Amino acid sequence: MFTKTHIKNVIVNATRKAAKTLACGIRDVIRKVSGKLAQKNTSVIHSPVKEAVKQGRKASVKNKTVAVVPVYNHGETVGDVVATLRGYGLPVILVDDGSDTFTARIVDEIVSIKQSFGPPVKLVRLPNNRGKGAAVMTGLRSAYGYKATHVLQVDADGQHGLEVVPRFLDASAQNPDAVIAGYPLYDAMVPRARFYGSHLALALVWINTLSRRIAGPMCGFRLYPLAKVKDILPTMAYALRMDFDTEIAVRLDWENVPFVNLPVAVRYPLGGISHFRIVRDNLRILAMHVRLFFGMIRRLPNLLFRHPALFSYCSALFSRYLSLLFRRFHPTRSPTSQEKGNLPGTTSPEGRKIQGQDKDDPGKP
Repeated sequence: MFTKTHIKNVIVNATRKAAKTLACGIRDVIRKVSGKLAQKNTSVIHSPVKEAVKQGRKASVKNKTVAVVPVYNHGETVGDVVATLRGYGLPVILVDDGSDTFTARIVDEIVSIKQSFGPPVKLVRLPNNRGKGAAVMTGLRSAYGYKATHVLQVDADGQHGLEVVPRFLDASAQNPDAVIAGYPLYDAMVPRARFYGSHLALALVWINTLSRRIAGPMCGFRLYPLAKVKDILPTMAYALRMDFDTEIAVRLDWENVPFVNLPVAVRYPLGGISHFRIVRDNLRILAMHVRLFFGMIRRLPNLLFRHPALFSYCSALFSRYLSLLFRRFHPTRSPTSQEKGNLPGTTSPEGRKIQGQDKDDPGKP
């Protein structure tokens, strides 16, 4: 007889072994399939962009793009960013996220001067600092007032090389339903923690999307199609700060929105301003990845259906897992000595004894 403790230990050990086998199998298949997906995405997505850049095509007039720039105490750099964007013919929406007095005065001067000529500059001022994510979402909603079809998100700190704006506009004209996402090309001044942290975030995003379509999850230089973003914003209630860029990219990928990844130079000048808080923002980003992981589990069938090879492998692995559990809890029992004697072609010990007596008795036929 099996005791409760014995049965419990059997169940725990079987579950651990099966879970370990399942995790190793999924890890191996993701490595195999991800290479093929990366090659496929590169050939499908990047080739139109390269052809468009080579031919020097201009952005389609059907796409009306507005630049959204969240500002928080970036008074020394925001002026150059706005001037460069307007030089490319883009209207600009400045979202002042509760900046200090100096930055607020600079922003007011930019808006008052730029209104007299060129593309317009609109100011949306938040009374208190609510975070980068809240500021960008405010700018995205304000873009509907321009009847814009696309929004270019640009940070106000001047770290991104804005010379790639024409390439982004051109890629959007060729792929109007896609997110044109920048991935960083760091210079020698990049902090080591930021460099390795971005690679760790990239690996977590690949897990939460089961794909490698997103190349720069934490990069704040992107061009969004507003029609695709409109349905995503109500689900972004918790992404109010530095977790915004990653979460909106993952949620757009869950909706099967295509991504075009283009390189963007990222510079870290001496004395530059960074509002990233090591402890607070890292904990917030960690909580976001946990939340997205459970969201991925909930959408797992739909995500697997996008990759037939991965789906078939996981199905076979799951069937094997169930088979192992069934064999563990319903083992094949060996027959007893009495049952062996009753099997065809076998004889019990009593039968062998009687047969021996019959052979020794010559009076019996």
